[in-house]
Amino acid sequence: MGNLQFGKFMFQGPFDGARFLYQKPGVVLILCKDVREDARYYVIDVDESEDVRTLAMNHPRQVDWVKNCHGVGTLAVAVMYNEIMAKEERQKACKYIRELYDVPCG
Repeated sequence: MGNLQFGKFMFQGPFDGARFLYQKPGVVLILCKDVREDARYYVIDVDESEDVRTLAMNHPRQVDWVKNCHGVGTLAVAVMYNEIMAKEERQKACKYIRELYDVPCG
């Protein structure tokens, strides 16, 4: 695990799955490491919750994640825990990342 910068935000990860996340408020990124190309991580989804672990484990867009990782990539997750940010601030962070990276899911 390390730190990954996405826009103006710093995230922890990447993790191999949601089971490594804490049940805390924050923003979660779903990443795809495309093994066919350059082995970089690409943002394929972003969302926020009071409990990022439960959100990532039970997210309704999981099928889209697999589809958008083209069947040859590896899914991973990164998280920005933030117990100070209000829901509206987390939503703004999601919108910012969505626009910055042209996120395909959601």
